[in-house]
Amino acid sequence: MNYKQVYTNKNFYDISMRQMITNEYSGKKLLILMIATGVAFSSITFFMLGDGLLASSLLSENDYKMLCDTGLCFNPITSSFPTGVFIQQSYEFDQMTINQNSESFSKFRPVKASTADFVLTDNSAILYSTKDSFVREGIKNSNEGSNKELRVMGTGPTNNRVLVGFDESQIGTVLKEKSLESAKLRIFVVDNDHRWKEGQTVVVHSLNENWQEGVGENAPFANFIGTQKGVTWNCSSDDQDCTNWNGGNFQGTVTDSVVISNDVSGKWIEFDVTTDILAFLNGSPNYGWVIMKSDEDAPGRINIAARETQTNIPQLELIFA
Repeated sequence: MNYKQVYTNKNFYDISMRQMITNEYSGKKLLILMIATGVAFSSITFFMLGDGLLASSLLSENDYKMLCDTGLCFNPITSSFPTGVFIQQSYEFDQMTINQNSESFSKFRPVKASTADFVLTDNSAILYSTKDSFVREGIKNSNEGSNKELRVMGTGPTNNRVLVGFDESQIGTVLKEKSLESAKLRIFVVDNDHRWKEGQTVVVHSLNENWQEGVGENAPFANFIGTQKGVTWNCSSDDQDCTNWNGGNFQGTVTDSVVISNDVSGKWIEFDVTTDILAFLNGSPNYGWVIMKSDEDAPGRINIAARETQTNIPQLELIFA
C-alpha cells in the first residue's frame, strides 16, 4: 500500500466518522425536540382538561352563560363534571318512534335556553318571558317553541297567534309588599310585511289555560317527523285535554289593543295588562297572554323577537305606586 492509498483511506475514514457524528447529533436534537414537544403538549392538555384554562383564562363566567344560552351548557366553574367533557345540560329527550322501512328513529330535542333574571328597582321591575311560541291555523299540529321569531298574521285559514308567558313565582316575588300602579306587556317587532293598509288592530287576551312552550321550529318540516310536544293550534300541550283550546283558550274580553301600521318595524310596542296582574294578585292564575289580530281575515304580518334571540326578549314591566 502506497502513501497515496493510505491517505485516501484515512480521508474516507475521517469523512465517515464526521458523518456519523453529525447524524448522531442530529438524531439527538430530533429526539430532544420530540420529547420537549411531547412534554409541552401533555402540559397544555393537562392544563386544558383541568380547571385552569377553562375556568379562568379563556372565558369569563358571562361567556360561559352565553355558551349555555346558545345550547352548550357546561360550565366548569360551577359544575362537578370532569372538565373537558362538554355536554348540554338537561336534555329533553322524547322517544318518538317512526316506523319506516322496518327501522326505528328517535328525535332529539334540546332543552330551551335559560331566561334572564328580573330587573328590580325602587319604582319598577322588568320580568322576561319564560316561555313564548306561536300557533298556526294552517298547520294545526305544528309547534314553534324554539323559533327565534313569533308571528302575528291574518289571512283567513292561515292565521298565526303569539303566546307569551312569565314566571308566576317571579311576579309574586317582585310584587310582594308592593302596590301595583300599572303593568305593561312589551314586545319587539322585528319586521313588517307592509300589508296593514291604513292600520289594523292587534289585541291581547289573558289565557285561561296553562300551556307548554315545546321545542319545535320551522313547520311544516317539524310536522314531517312527528307531532311536536308543546303548544299547537289544536292543543295547549300533548299532556292536556285539547277540547277547549282551538288556537288558544282565552278570556273573551280584550285586555288591550294596539294599532299596527306599515311603519311599525324595528321598534317596541306595549299593551296595558294591569287588570290581569291585579287579578293575579287577587288569586287568579296567570298563564300569560295570546296576541292576535282583531280582524284575522285581513292580510298583514309582523314578526316579534322571541326569547331565543337573547335580545329584545318579551318583557313584563311592573310599575309600583
